[in-house]
Amino acid sequence: MHRLIINKLIYHIQTVQGKRYGAEIPFRDGLNIIFGPNSVGKTSIVTGIVYGLGAEKGLGVFKSIQNPFKPEFYKEIDNNQVSKSYLLLEISNGQDVVTVFRYIAGGDNTIAAIKPCSADQFFTNPDSEKLIVVGEGVFSENGFQTFLFSFLGMKQVELPTYDRKLSKLYFENILPLFFVEQRAGWSQIQARQVLRYNIKDLKKVAFEFLFGMDRFNIHVSEIRLKELDLELKKLKEELSGKEENLFIISNGEMTDEVLIVNTDSIGKASISDFIAYLDERYKAEASLVESAANPVANFEDSKVNLREKIKIANYQLRKANERVEKITLEINEYEKYLDRIQINKYKNKQLKKIKEAETDVNITTCPVCEAKLLPSDEDECKLCHSDFRKKMSTPDQNLKFLEDEEATFKKVIEKRLLDRRKVFEQRNNLKDEISNLEKELDHQITTFAGSDFALLRQRILNADSLYKDQERFKRIRERWDALIPLRQTIKADQASLDKLKAEVDAYRQTESDQTTIDTIRMFLQENVKSLGLFKKNRDLITAIKLDASDNYTPYLDKYDIYNISSSSDNIRIILSYYLALLQTSVKLKSKGKIKFPDVLILDEPKQQNLDNDSLIDCINVMANLPVNSGQIILTTFSELPEDKLKLKDYIVYEMHSSTDYLLKELQ
Repeated sequence: MHRLIINKLIYHIQTVQGKRYGAEIPFRDGLNIIFGPNSVGKTSIVTGIVYGLGAEKGLGVFKSIQNPFKPEFYKEIDNNQVSKSYLLLEISNGQDVVTVFRYIAGGDNTIAAIKPCSADQFFTNPDSEKLIVVGEGVFSENGFQTFLFSFLGMKQVELPTYDRKLSKLYFENILPLFFVEQRAGWSQIQARQVLRYNIKDLKKVAFEFLFGMDRFNIHVSEIRLKELDLELKKLKEELSGKEENLFIISNGEMTDEVLIVNTDSIGKASISDFIAYLDERYKAEASLVESAANPVANFEDSKVNLREKIKIANYQLRKANERVEKITLEINEYEKYLDRIQINKYKNKQLKKIKEAETDVNITTCPVCEAKLLPSDEDECKLCHSDFRKKMSTPDQNLKFLEDEEATFKKVIEKRLLDRRKVFEQRNNLKDEISNLEKELDHQITTFAGSDFALLRQRILNADSLYKDQERFKRIRERWDALIPLRQTIKADQASLDKLKAEVDAYRQTESDQTTIDTIRMFLQENVKSLGLFKKNRDLITAIKLDASDNYTPYLDKYDIYNISSSSDNIRIILSYYLALLQTSVKLKSKGKIKFPDVLILDEPKQQNLDNDSLIDCINVMANLPVNSGQIILTTFSELPEDKLKLKDYIVYEMHSSTDYLLKELQ
């Protein structure tokens, strides 16, 4: 894998008055210290590097109208208005050298120009490529992110987001693993992580991606698994709700995805068979209408039949009401039993806590009479008279039983609620039927103009009723068939879920991943010791853990690792961690999986209460990197001459006083 090597940073500022300002900062392999007091421009060097890499979002800048630089770079310098400013950033991947040109002010800062040459040759080299740095298209063919990922030998990846989409992993998402910004960056590891893309578990996946961990793909599968499981539950709830509604209005149930209706005429039948039966009945009734004759003789029989139907319907309505009351009472009893289960679960949970906390007490005398309690061959306790022969169930066993009971009764209640809704629907249909029969009887008695038409009219009404039933059940069948695509989607999602679950369940921490984590932890513990953290307490240092449970950041089981000693411990832990990442990458780079760019950019840790001794200790660790294996850019300062003497071999750029600013007027 390629490295990221910062070779040179050049600033150029031009004013309306024709004055020119600028700075040129060279870098080299190994440790690079930018040395100078506060407020002279050390952070502006770091800002320029990040800006030149198109990653200003890692500085907290999210809009193109916002400028990450101080006003002297884009507005006014020495009371002169800035007309144009830009930077040149020369970088290498260990093989190729390119220079990035980007406007700060006075030009289009959403575009960067790239040339395959050194910064000194940029304006004499004709080869140039303009790439999109900001806005849509940063990952297009002409996008700066596309160039940068390719330049560093990294593949572009897409990750699940919280809004159930996919998002590219941007450069600013891996930047927080090798860049610590001065203000917020030292508050925690990956403090400046850019969360605006909504990527799930971003800190964890960024780490796994950068260190080429096998778990990266599994972790993405785990995220997708959770997402798919949630989606599947929603689809199943939607399907269940729609099916339940059709069960109620058809008095039906499902067998092998076929809707079975429970009818008074032919019993249980598939809805298609029942529709066919209704069709035959309708045709038969329609033919009787045509052949109806001599209705006068049958008029009285027609009235008798209507009264009989009303009587039967009223009887069925009473029975339906009784069934509703019976089911309601049954549901109430089940709910009461559920309440008792909840109470018993609470008691057993409390008992479990007591059991976990209790200790064995050796009682040799009775607390009441003070008589000695001698060993006994009896089958009961001498104190509480509990029968030893009876095996008492444990709280865990009780809880498991109660949870099983609870699940069973919830299912029963759900089933009985559905049954009650079906009876409600039947009851409403019976009420409508009784009302229609009574109206028909009243019509025949009060408005009948001649008995010739009584039987004919009854035949017509019967045929009409059959037709309406037939149409109603056809609509129900259409709605049932309309659920087929939803069922197919659920089946497909379930298959995908099962496949992902099998993949995740089969995963075991690979030897390669474990080696990476163990190596980081080893270097971390060594760095913590070198920086004097925890007062070099060996037990605490060896107890430091590192795993996926906390985004691969260090922690202690018994203590808050950031608050168990001095105020500077937090910074020393973060420094130790970032150094361990670089050290691990350098050590394991030959294995070919790690994509870490072998660079650290650390902006002024002393601003966060890091003492001089810890800084010198840290620099000693940094200086021990193997030659030509990594690059560290550190901004810092010390007023002590002896400290500067210790650092002098690593200082690549210095601002000597509080008035020796980074930007200087050019002749």
